[in-house]
Amino acid sequence: MQVWFLEGYLGQGKSLKRLRVSPVPFRMGRQEDLQLPLDSAGISRIHAEFDISGRSLVLRDLGSTNGTYVNRERLSEPRRVQHGDIIHLADMEFRIIEQDLSEGNDAMGSTRIGISTLSSKLPAGAREFQQLMLKAQVTGVFQPIVDRETNLHAYELLGRGANTDLPDAPGPLFRLAESLDLEVAFSELLRSTGLAIAADKAPDALHFFNIHPLEMKQPGRLMQTLEQFRNLYPRLKCVLEVHEGAVTDAEQMRNIRSLLDDMDIGLAYDDFGAGQARLLELTEVPPDYVKFDMALIRDLDQASAAKRDMIKLLVNFVRELGISALAEGIAREGEADICHELGFDLFQGFYFGTPDPLP
Repeated sequence: MQVWFLEGYLGQGKSLKRLRVSPVPFRMGRQEDLQLPLDSAGISRIHAEFDISGRSLVLRDLGSTNGTYVNRERLSEPRRVQHGDIIHLADMEFRIIEQDLSEGNDAMGSTRIGISTLSSKLPAGAREFQQLMLKAQVTGVFQPIVDRETNLHAYELLGRGANTDLPDAPGPLFRLAESLDLEVAFSELLRSTGLAIAADKAPDALHFFNIHPLEMKQPGRLMQTLEQFRNLYPRLKCVLEVHEGAVTDAEQMRNIRSLLDDMDIGLAYDDFGAGQARLLELTEVPPDYVKFDMALIRDLDQASAAKRDMIKLLVNFVRELGISALAEGIAREGEADICHELGFDLFQGFYFGTPDPLP
């Protein structure tokens, strides 16, 4: 008897899991009562389904918004899938596993091709991603950060892919990098490429740049790459952004801050308020900038007075420490007006400018 499984990163964990495709029809989507509910904004309520036709497994898209793909080809009609095929439901990736449960075969040990012959990681896009890394097929775009008079204060460097067989957005690329244990190397490539563009096209501007959270667990390697950058571009003004969730070791942050000062590189705490506002770290290792997370800023002009008062208190607290308060993710005039009213020093978001190549 042939039995089918889906293998992928299910739930919140980073480990691969395997789910039997049964019973059929086996439906997948955001709706909670489906055989496979998927919590992702890109997934439709009832996205796709599997069914059995003879001895074959058939995949059918159910009118989803963002599509169902087999080996990167979007489905326009039902399609038979086979062992080893890679499917995508919007941006979620799975591999098809077929097992032979006929008499005398071990249920988890025998597959038609053999599990041991397959990578322990999902391989779709792996070859293309290796090409991207080897050929440095990445670029950078820059989003303006403005002051209270809407004068340009700085740019934030945002990396993009430039391999035509892969998406250009960093999210899917970092998920692929993580499946190959290359997230730090990929982050370094985006950073070095983007800063080279900045030094060439806007050498007199201030540039904010990001790091991957895992880089904070390798501070020696991080500082080495920053020293290499500073030796290449001794006059480029820049600010290192660290996610607030990575600011957990005050002694480590003091050492990093000291090294950044020696290299004349500023420090910003990014996504402030996304998890817990780390007020203690703000006082022990104050940065130059605090970027308030866009989740706090979105629809702030329509928020309760209590929420606005809370954010105003945080803005005042930050500014009293001599730190610039930056509102991130401003998309509308109303949001810009209320952030101005609450005392923010700097502003960023689509309302002021989209991430684009430097002129």
